[in-house]
Amino acid sequence: MKKFLLVIVVFSMMTSLAFAGTVRNNAGCGVGTLLMETVGKPNGGWILQTTAFSTNGILSNTFTMSTGTMNCRGHINKAVSIEVYEFITANMDNLAKDIAMGQGDTINSLGSMLAVSDVDAFASRLQSNFGEIFPSANVQSDSVANKIIALS
Repeated sequence: MKKFLLVIVVFSMMTSLAFAGTVRNNAGCGVGTLLMETVGKPNGGWILQTTAFSTNGILSNTFTMSTGTMNCRGHINKAVSIEVYEFITANMDNLAKDIAMGQGDTINSLGSMLAVSDVDAFASRLQSNFGEIFPSANVQSDSVANKIIALS
């Protein structure tokens, strides 16, 4: 009976992998991902990705994600807290004016909150995309926030 269950489990895993299509790097960042990238091809196979994922889970990625190390860089600067959404919601009118001008205190504050390295370039990007950020007078703040975050 145990062998039969094992065969069913293995068969289920194999058939689901057959329908998975192309393998992408879904293991995330961390020690396991770095180790498996050096072992195999960049996207690896499903075995390498499963091993990388398991290793990342076993070795706890809290430190690597918090510090931006072990191939986790870039994520921490784009991690957006609820305060960013609250700031945009509370300052929609002033933010719209500042973005239209391409400068201002709300852009500077938002750039600081989003850890933007060049606030002037950020302001310029926002100004050139004003119509996309604010497509109408009735635009919702979460839509504005998502578009600004994508441009940061």
